[in-house]
Amino acid sequence: MILNSIKYSEFANTPRAWHLDEFIAGPINLVVGKNAAGKTRTISLIFGLANLVSGDINFVYVDGSYEAHFTNNTDLIDYYLQYENGVITAEKFILNGVALLDRHKGGIGSIYAKEIGEQIKFQAPDNQLACVSRRDDIQHPFFQPLYEWGKSTLLYNFGSPLGKDAIMSSSVTENVDQYLNLKDTNNVIMIYKKGVAKYGPDYTASIITSMHDIGYEIEDIGTDINPNLRYIGPPLAVNLPRPVCLFAKEKDLGERIYQTDISQGMFRCLSLFIQVYYAQMSSTPHLLIIDDIGEGLDFERSTALITILIGIAKKSAVQLIMSSNDRFVMNSVPLMYWSIIQRIGGHCKVYNNKNSKKLFDKFEYTGLSNFDFFATDFTSQDMSDK
Repeated sequence: MILNSIKYSEFANTPRAWHLDEFIAGPINLVVGKNAAGKTRTISLIFGLANLVSGDINFVYVDGSYEAHFTNNTDLIDYYLQYENGVITAEKFILNGVALLDRHKGGIGSIYAKEIGEQIKFQAPDNQLACVSRRDDIQHPFFQPLYEWGKSTLLYNFGSPLGKDAIMSSSVTENVDQYLNLKDTNNVIMIYKKGVAKYGPDYTASIITSMHDIGYEIEDIGTDINPNLRYIGPPLAVNLPRPVCLFAKEKDLGERIYQTDISQGMFRCLSLFIQVYYAQMSSTPHLLIIDDIGEGLDFERSTALITILIGIAKKSAVQLIMSSNDRFVMNSVPLMYWSIIQRIGGHCKVYNNKNSKKLFDKFEYTGLSNFDFFATDFTSQDMSDK
């Protein structure tokens, strides 16, 4: 299932008000904007909705309103959610123009029951999403695509350690499935072990090839007990667990480098490929979101990384949303994939090739670099001709 567009607002008509105009998403997207323009907030609210409709988090938000539109094969799905003071006040699910769920304050509403072929009245707790609590294969199977989209939307913060500081105990290495959570990007060691067990040499080869393509001459990767680390326990303790790490073997070095000693930029790339290739091979992701893509990398490596990610998205039909305000990244991604966020107070507007085509086409004729489109505030021109 593909996200077509999303709108969001919270604390309307108050000093805390924040509003995102319609963000129109394509198969491949680069969200750009100045610092504090709303890039991270935009992708976080998308991920937040995914976690809500999948049931991966309990309903804990105070105030907000979502409007999201999807395409699922040939079906169009519209989902609306509104909540105030921590209580759900409206929820609506529409399939191909037909409302199959419509609830209001107090959790009272109607829902379509497939087995009897008609709408029935119901009441749900005002702190539970009906699309989660009422999902089942017999009466309400139409919620399943929304659930699967939420479950398989993955967010990676490229500016974070991405698991570099997370060491796995040898005591859990045989129970990877019990702890595996693809949404926890610190789980990189477990994900790699599961990938090797499930997909064999092809999985490792894909990672190594991509690392080569961005300039890291690695000839082997794996997991092993790090001889440079140890757990500290009671003086007479025996059979203490051992610290298991990822390692990489570079061609021009005689020994392995364990993850504690791998440079942050190199490890971010390694971790990202480990997680993205596992998700791709398991046909898991509907949407991959990568915040601050290319952070800490030089021009050649950031360019190569983005090229690989776009290729993965095209090859596997995975929707890709990246964010950045880095010059290298912007010059690496065609304008056709751009969404530029501008914020005035608590109001964020989004400009892209779909809602502002004339403006984007006009810039193409200037001959300037992509970064200049961002740096010169080209979108501040009169938008009346868009």
